[in-house]
Amino acid sequence: MDNFDNFLLVLTTSITGTLLAIGGIITFIHAIKKRNQLILLFSAMWLLYGVFWFIDAAAHYLYSIPLMAVAIVPQLIAVPCIIIFIELVRKEHVNPIKISILVIIESIVFYITFFMNPNDNWNIIAGYGVHNKGILRYSQIIFIFYYALLYYIWSFQTWRKAPKSLRRSTNLLFIGSTLFSVVTAIMYTLGTFIRTFNSIAFIVHSIGAITNIIVILKDPRIIYILPFKAYRILVVDTNESVALFKYDWAKVGKLEETMFSMMLQAIGNVLDDILKKGEVQEIQMDRAVLIIHHDKNHSIASILIASKSSKSLRYGLKRFNEKFVNVFQTQLDGERKVGMFEETRALVDNVFDYVPSYKAVS
Repeated sequence: MDNFDNFLLVLTTSITGTLLAIGGIITFIHAIKKRNQLILLFSAMWLLYGVFWFIDAAAHYLYSIPLMAVAIVPQLIAVPCIIIFIELVRKEHVNPIKISILVIIESIVFYITFFMNPNDNWNIIAGYGVHNKGILRYSQIIFIFYYALLYYIWSFQTWRKAPKSLRRSTNLLFIGSTLFSVVTAIMYTLGTFIRTFNSIAFIVHSIGAITNIIVILKDPRIIYILPFKAYRILVVDTNESVALFKYDWAKVGKLEETMFSMMLQAIGNVLDDILKKGEVQEIQMDRAVLIIHHDKNHSIASILIASKSSKSLRYGLKRFNEKFVNVFQTQLDGERKVGMFEETRALVDNVFDYVPSYKAVS
């Protein structure tokens, strides 16, 4: 029984490392297959955390302070991946203030870990393992709470803004994120005084993390709830000012497609005549944006109405237009009629599989 605490600590850290490593490998494979940079970043943080927990387990098993110090390195790399992932998911750009604060905190943790007297910051406890203390412990608690709160806030905002079609998934995401972030941070803080809470924190951490991994892999649309809200996509015949196809992801005001097409064509022609700067690619409004992709070889334009412009939507619209032309090449070269392009729905589902739908679920 003297070594039970050590056995429990090594077991929980090993289980945590195994679960996160498996989750990281699965998400990495998914990211490569889908060519999704966000999921790739998501996988990197779990893989690095898996390495951290394996080294942590070895340090406790061998009662090694140097090994425990080395374990902090993959964690210091993983956490920026977490913050960058959250920022790109929320706004598609990284907040320099948040990253600067993180760099300062990580620099302090790194300095204390490797350049201060280890006897002031570590204890080797027989039957338990390596236990950090003093200023190192408190700096790590600040470090953990900082990224935990950012992760929690992201999951809460995602849960709050989720459409009904994704409510069940975002409920699980929020529960998993709470366990991974806030609950783990609180347990780790309590572990300063009651060491058993450390083992509990590690298990809670792994359960929350693997829940998040499963939920996001099952439905990646979750990570695109915050950056934008897509309303409608149209394919317009620019010669006849006729909408050949439309599809809605969310409720949008009544729109007469023919008038809408004529208006866009008129705006484009007037601006081109006056400015001589080419075709209109975006039209910004207070609460929406029109993203327009003109085909170079056919008199059609693909138009996407969304709350905000984004790289993923612009790239998606370009891919959609290319696939549309490839599939309907014969129809586009001949006489075009409304109703000839209903199969386009399959293209929308294929290209924009990451876009959440806000339409009422029957």
